[in-house]
Amino acid sequence: MLLLVTLLFLFVVALCARDLDHELRAPLIVPRHGDPITGPLVSVIIPARDEAARIGACLESLTEQRYRSFEVLVVDDHSTDGTGAIARGFAERLPALHVLDGAELPAGWAGKCWACWQAASLSQGEWLLFLDADVVAQPDLIGALVARAGRAQLDAVTLMPLQRFGSLAERLLIPAFQTIMYSVYPLREVSDPQQAAAFFNGQAILIRREVYAESGGHEAVRGSVLEDADFGALVKAAGHRILAAHAPDLLHVRMYDSWASVSEGLGKNAVAGYRSGGWRSGWAGFRQSLVAYGWLYLVAGGVALWLIQGAPIGLAILAHGLALLAITIGVTGWLFQRRYRVSPLLALGYPFGLALYYALALRGLVRVQSGRGVVWKGRTLSGR
Repeated sequence: MLLLVTLLFLFVVALCARDLDHELRAPLIVPRHGDPITGPLVSVIIPARDEAARIGACLESLTEQRYRSFEVLVVDDHSTDGTGAIARGFAERLPALHVLDGAELPAGWAGKCWACWQAASLSQGEWLLFLDADVVAQPDLIGALVARAGRAQLDAVTLMPLQRFGSLAERLLIPAFQTIMYSVYPLREVSDPQQAAAFFNGQAILIRREVYAESGGHEAVRGSVLEDADFGALVKAAGHRILAAHAPDLLHVRMYDSWASVSEGLGKNAVAGYRSGGWRSGWAGFRQSLVAYGWLYLVAGGVALWLIQGAPIGLAILAHGLALLAITIGVTGWLFQRRYRVSPLLALGYPFGLALYYALALRGLVRVQSGRGVVWKGRTLSGR
């Protein structure tokens, strides 16, 4: 029994070490002295559905870009909250701004894919930069992206923004969700042409126009709920060079602002991620369970053996459990501090956040299997 306990202990420690290695070796893009202020035209495409509370900050950040060769296309996807009017209010400050009224959603298309496809078809840029409406860019964003893509001869770059949290639900659930995402898609492997892992993060994708066209663009993934990951896989499979990188000094985002929006959004992502990631998603969920709860199994088992059976081996198992608790909380705290610039004490809530995330994922899967689908921004999605 002690041998099995030791093997479990070492296995979880190895998982933690791998997480540390992936994080330390993940690509990073930061502003650099000498990043260009002009160059090829970049078409910034922002799909927006009921984003009145967020799109103003997004567009305000674009008015401050040091790189000046860009146009902005906002697709007002049948918003009911005045999103389009707020966007049009930036016309004088963003002279190359085009606010489009989205056409009716065709059968078989997901709303975001349709909005992005419409804007891409009307854009003029050599590069297309897809941004979510809740992203806030730093002044060096576009210049740093163009510079990095040019230096490394990349075909596409996708960025991981700095996550901003408000509510307790966000602090518990978003880091839990992203630990699984980073496990399925380590940024270093996504950026390695020799590795199979591939995805885009829809919050920020820069892609060459010709590569977008050759890959079929959003039309190729038109029915996907997880269109960004699926499109990234298509682009990489076609032999194009992509980079996935952290960029906390270039943009930030607050994805959700309430329990309702967190549960709706992450429920949708969980279903789509499971179907898209297959065995990789299943394995990632299992491995994170070991990291989050492995210590608990050992502590509970050790205490039971000692108190109920009086077995001395219980103390040894308890010691393994407490040591594993210290290691996993320490590693998780370091990761959270590095990724989100928050107190490492946030890691104390990780087991609770992961349990909540699994509950949301299960609820989403049940809804899809029962034919009810998952709901996002007033539209029912099949969960494909």
